[in-house]
Amino acid sequence: MSVGRKATALMIIIEKIISRHHQGHIRLDEETFKLFEVAKRINYADTEEEFQGAIANLISPVPDYLKSPVPISAGIRIVKTVTIIIGGGRTTDQIIEAAKRLEGRNRPSSIHSDITQANMPSGHGRRRPVILEFFEFDHDPTTEEVRARCEEPGCGYPHYEDGLRFQEDHPDDQRERHHIFIPENPWCDAHDYPQALNFWSFTGGRELGLRCCCLGDGWYLRYLFARRKYIF
Repeated sequence: MSVGRKATALMIIIEKIISRHHQGHIRLDEETFKLFEVAKRINYADTEEEFQGAIANLISPVPDYLKSPVPISAGIRIVKTVTIIIGGGRTTDQIIEAAKRLEGRNRPSSIHSDITQANMPSGHGRRRPVILEFFEFDHDPTTEEVRARCEEPGCGYPHYEDGLRFQEDHPDDQRERHHIFIPENPWCDAHDYPQALNFWSFTGGRELGLRCCCLGDGWYLRYLFARRKYIF
């Protein structure tokens, strides 16, 4: 039984627990206890049949309480939470080449030439899950405001790899609005400007781009910003 598949399934459960917490379920309710029971069944599964039985009721249509944006503090709200898999030796160059080979509407219309393994490395370490939260502001924020939200307790800055893996798993999301990934120590271009990943859409096409994220820069309120969510 694959340890990686177990870990991914467990992370789905944790996502749901976190979302219920954000909804105000501070004390563990009956639904939360059920999720823990599923986690135990997955953890003790030794065969494919036992694993499939444990997750049968887990991978299902998303309940309404997970679809609704979750307010967390003044001026900001969590719009969605997703789990991605990073590491395993897959480089940025391999991710970009795979994107170029896509057919149909998911093939990017343009890919910034600076999105490379040399500038924005990916694939280091074992395959492992990462939880991403996407949040929005109720005003046009500055880079400092976005960074401050990434530094809140239990959170962290996204990595370039997080964004590259996200766009593979969720190619349609950027058609709805810009998805921005600002790392803690962003790569700087030839003009010494720090760069954030900016995934967006123009006339329905997918654009894998970069955007300057200097301190003092402003962003539009319709943008979604990514941060990591850590479990302690």
